[in-house]
Amino acid sequence: MDSDDFGLWAMLAFWASAMGGIMLGVSWAKSRGKKSPAPREVILKSLKTRLEKGEITEEEYQKRLKEL
Repeated sequence: MDSDDFGLWAMLAFWASAMGGIMLGVSWAKSRGKKSPAPREVILKSLKTRLEKGEITEEEYQKRLKEL
């Protein structure tokens, strides 16, 4: 092995790390935009449960239903 072999491996390791970092960054950026809102049924069930527990009033319940 020559002393030049180390330089080749170091360069390959650098570029592999750089490409991996870019791929991870792109993947992370794409996944941030995929947050979907909760389905309407889940929100309605939560509101109904809060009304039954007395955490919100009937007026507040009706107001939030209209906002949906």
